[in-house]
Amino acid sequence: MRGLKFGNSLRAAAAAVFVLVAGFSGVARAAEEPIVLKAITPWAMAYYWCAPMAMFQKMVNKRLKGKVIVSYLGANEVVSPFEQFEALRNGVVDVILGASSYYTGQVPEALAVLYSRLPPSKLRETGYYDIMRDLHMKKGNVVYLANVGGSPGTAFRFFTRDKIDGPDFSNLKVRVTPVYTELVKALGGTPITMKPSEVYTALERKVVDGYGWSYGGITDFAWQEVTGYVVDEPFFSANTSILINRETWDKMPADIQAELEAIGIELEKAAEKAMAAYNAKEDVLLRGAGMNFVKFTDEQSAMFQKTAYAEAWKAYDAKFPELGPKLKSLSE
Repeated sequence: MRGLKFGNSLRAAAAAVFVLVAGFSGVARAAEEPIVLKAITPWAMAYYWCAPMAMFQKMVNKRLKGKVIVSYLGANEVVSPFEQFEALRNGVVDVILGASSYYTGQVPEALAVLYSRLPPSKLRETGYYDIMRDLHMKKGNVVYLANVGGSPGTAFRFFTRDKIDGPDFSNLKVRVTPVYTELVKALGGTPITMKPSEVYTALERKVVDGYGWSYGGITDFAWQEVTGYVVDEPFFSANTSILINRETWDKMPADIQAELEAIGIELEKAAEKAMAAYNAKEDVLLRGAGMNFVKFTDEQSAMFQKTAYAEAWKAYDAKFPELGPKLKSLSE
């Protein structure tokens, strides 16, 4: 996921668009031509968090056949993950699978989706979705079509080389990202930031005792070879969504917009099921690879979860004192 300079990314993306889309500009040049939506993802499509983009492409191409085509261009080889939101806003592409942690500079409030305790389909009922839609429109000038993070509280887990007996990280050095740095500190651990490519060697040499990671993807890096235990205490929600360039959206006929809105609602529910099914298969895979699962007691689990969300909301409220409590109440 190494980034490219934004200027180079835009030139590369523009070249790819010209070759792959053969001149379409994202909206039809003539009435008889379909609208072609150029799409990218922050990670390779094979990564399970990208599954909703593949589902979106399939649903749109099938139900709006002859009217709209989602043309997938690629991932970080087209535009760096941290620059994809700007590529969307500037019209280089029309659709992205956006991860809010990658566009904190544009819509920092969107990080709150990580701490939701409700599934995306329920967030539409509470009014949470409407706030996110409005924030993305006003601050990012993009259309927030669907939250595709899947089931709540199943995004991340910790993995350790040796067995731990509970949520006491006081003797652990843990590889982190900003998403769970504060949690590791609150549990008494020492957070260490490093690239995914460095984790395997760091575990071998005991530079770190464990790491935080998404629910799946462990075997992609062969980390099961140097990891003994899965701390089976998942937390937080995936922060992915389908975002559309506003100008592209505004140029589309009302009936197509309505159909895309309907697809967005359906996609959220489908993503919940798909991600849950993947998680179940991943556990079977990790057990088959020889990894052991550590379960906290009910008391330990309650303490861990309370700490995770309390620390997250405390940091969020410090930045957004009015919005934070409101979003928290709408997402629990």
